[in-house]
Amino acid sequence: MKISDMAVNNIKGNLHKYIMYYLSNSFAVTVFFIFANFVFHPSLDTDNISPSATAAKGAANGLIASQVIIVIFSILFVGYSTSIFLKSRGKEFGLLSLYGMTRKQIKKYVLIENTIISFLSIGTGILTGVVFSKLFFMVMEAFLSISLPFNISLKAIGLTALVFFGLFEIISIFMLFQIKNKEIVQQLKANKIPKTIPKFSKFKSILGVVLIIVGYGVAWFVPGMFVPIAMLPVTFIVIVGSYFIFTQFSIAIANRILKNENMLYKKTNLVSYSQMIYKLQDTAKVLFLAAILGAFTFTATETIYSFYTEIPRLSGINTPQEIAIVQTGEDLNDINIIKNVEDTLEKNNVKIKERYEVKGIELYSVEKEKEPQQFLAISNSDYNRLAKSLGKETIEVKKNELVYDYPYDRGFAGSEDIGKVNWDNIKLNIGSEEKEFKLYKEISGSVIVLPNVGYYQGIILNDKDFQYAIEKSNSENLVLYNGINLEDWKDSFAASTEIAKNLKSQEGIRYYSKIIPYKEAKKNFGMVLFIGFFISFLFFIASGSIIYFKLFNEIKNDGVEYSILRKIGTTKKEINKIITKQIAIIFFLPFIVSTLHSFFALKSLSNVLMNNLFTNGLVVMAGYLVFQIVYFLVIRGIYISQIKYN
Repeated sequence: MKISDMAVNNIKGNLHKYIMYYLSNSFAVTVFFIFANFVFHPSLDTDNISPSATAAKGAANGLIASQVIIVIFSILFVGYSTSIFLKSRGKEFGLLSLYGMTRKQIKKYVLIENTIISFLSIGTGILTGVVFSKLFFMVMEAFLSISLPFNISLKAIGLTALVFFGLFEIISIFMLFQIKNKEIVQQLKANKIPKTIPKFSKFKSILGVVLIIVGYGVAWFVPGMFVPIAMLPVTFIVIVGSYFIFTQFSIAIANRILKNENMLYKKTNLVSYSQMIYKLQDTAKVLFLAAILGAFTFTATETIYSFYTEIPRLSGINTPQEIAIVQTGEDLNDINIIKNVEDTLEKNNVKIKERYEVKGIELYSVEKEKEPQQFLAISNSDYNRLAKSLGKETIEVKKNELVYDYPYDRGFAGSEDIGKVNWDNIKLNIGSEEKEFKLYKEISGSVIVLPNVGYYQGIILNDKDFQYAIEKSNSENLVLYNGINLEDWKDSFAASTEIAKNLKSQEGIRYYSKIIPYKEAKKNFGMVLFIGFFISFLFFIASGSIIYFKLFNEIKNDGVEYSILRKIGTTKKEINKIITKQIAIIFFLPFIVSTLHSFFALKSLSNVLMNNLFTNGLVVMAGYLVFQIVYFLVIRGIYISQIKYN
């Protein structure tokens, strides 16, 4: 029999060992190919730099970066899984040596196995990628507002096949160095050496708990502006603490459970938990790796999703009115402008909820050595009218005083001093006169859409001062602000773009509609979320696959133990319950730890954004929990069907 025939027969006979490794590799190939197929799409090869083309190029660059991440991930994942395979096959290599195979022949045998799996993974991955490419293009069409007809790029196929075949082969060759010259007897007895009772270090167990508490404490209480500084030290502390939790503290807890007679002597718990302590010892490092991998996955997804949900606030479009129109100059008193806007909204079935008309004045400071500052002044009465509609506190401005209105809410870490003025009194040009005002107070969060219609600094004047300013100011400095709120502003995109087109030719009009920048921001962040989810899901599959590899590499030994239980009267139903408990603990323990890590990381992000993001975390965790349960049920089913006991 040829070595190649032996390799093929071994894969067929031990398919359960390779299936998850094969599927995980295929998934990585599929994602890489789909991204590459998009990057090489003919519709993106254009010299017409329109907004959609620019966004498409940005998307392509993002996907190229994602492909690099996938390759880096595949190097780590394939290397680790191959290492597990080789370490678990000591007995097999010992028997092959006994039958006369040299170490060189064994390496060739393993290399042929890995090459076969590589070809199958690449072929399956590309084929699956072709099937799902159209769905991916449809999603990207929605995000980028461009046409992406179905297309299969030969460049994408060639690049995917070349990258992953080279990757798989290089890693396989590198890992073959793990096959060393051991004595045949030592290889054959590797799985028969009796296990010693697991021991743990009290100091390391306590240290692990302390490090986790310290890391969580810092993540919870660190001020937002210090989060970037604290991130790396906290991550290191939590990783070290997690290692001791899995390798030491978990063994300590298992020992504690074994001393609890009420729990231990209940039904099959004696067998389940006594075996569990050995499984925890054997799988501690694997569980640690899965937990850290899961924590990074969950945290990344929660972060991207949180930014996605915070788009209106983060992008500065959480404005007091959905539509703002400023009339100046010759268009100041043109009543047809607002009437045409209302007609356009009505034509597009967009209902107006409320409309506010506010008079304003452009005023400039009197400066000797620098450029004068521009302000948009409104009256105290108009401010209070709008403030009440927005649920804000009203103010009372005295004569010869003013209130400085910073347009943005100071709701971000380190932004408390942003926008604060460095003067107590200021002289303003009012017509041909100069008038000094005392700064009464500063407020943040304007009641009108200041920056979006060309003004950055707002001031509120006493009603009499405001009326005096109107009478003395030149007509070109007068402003009429129209703020409109809609019944459902998210359905106003078509109407808003039509209004923008109609007003484009009128120089005295400044126009803003919340839906237009919102759509663009939603598109960009949505694409990031979509790509991020793909990458995160890849890592999620990997964390589960690592546990899968460990379980199925020990399935023969477990089968022997369960056969002994059958001989002393344990039923198959009871054994299946024991298996379910043990797999559930091994499978969900890293998930629980990952969830805790990610929630405290999310608290740090909440500190940065000055907003509670735990609802976002719960949504992400609920989604991953569903996948985890399905993953667990599938692996449990495969494990029970493959384990052999009489």
